[in-house]
Amino acid sequence: MNARLLVLLSAFTLAAGYSDAVAFFGLGVFTANMTGNTVLLGGALAARFVPHFQGTLTLELPAVSILCFAAGACLAALVLRGETGRPPVRTMLVVGFAAALLVGAALLFTRNADARLTPLCVALLSSVMGLQSVVAVRLGVPGVSTTYVTGTLVTAVVDFLGVPRALDERREAVPNIWTWALYLGGAAAGTFGLGVLGNQALWPAAVVVALLIPVL
Repeated sequence: MNARLLVLLSAFTLAAGYSDAVAFFGLGVFTANMTGNTVLLGGALAARFVPHFQGTLTLELPAVSILCFAAGACLAALVLRGETGRPPVRTMLVVGFAAALLVGAALLFTRNADARLTPLCVALLSSVMGLQSVVAVRLGVPGVSTTYVTGTLVTAVVDFLGVPRALDERREAVPNIWTWALYLGGAAAGTFGLGVLGNQALWPAAVVVALLIPVL
């Protein structure tokens, strides 16, 4: 993996973990982890039929997040289809659009006391995660995703232990372990940022994604 690719994947993963932590602890839903949102959505559906269910689960936020993540991913996949040239103009436009959406989400998050804005903030953040996930996949490292942490861990385990492999082939697991560690670090940073910066906590993620445009 060359230095440019390492910087891009690392920054995307950190931003995803950071934003996901801010969204979960600040808004009550994931924006990058669709596995978690699927559990929240399924739980919210089931809770409607369970009397005296302990806890509060809403249908709206996980449904909005899943739909907007998918919409962002679809948009990126369509826009970037067939792009192979350098510089990758369409990729730069997609990342620029993602940065603009992140700025919008950061502005909405500064008014987090207004619960009416929460679904829109979740929609913007989830769309960004869908966009950047497709960009990361198209960067060309097979099996490495900046938001699919479960698959990242499974791929790393299989590469190390699933089948007998030569040492060089086992080294393929390293990017996945690195990605998981970065996502963990991003989540820790997001939690710290939320505690320190409060309703300004999303701005660091917006800055990081914006700075990636010239790196592309």
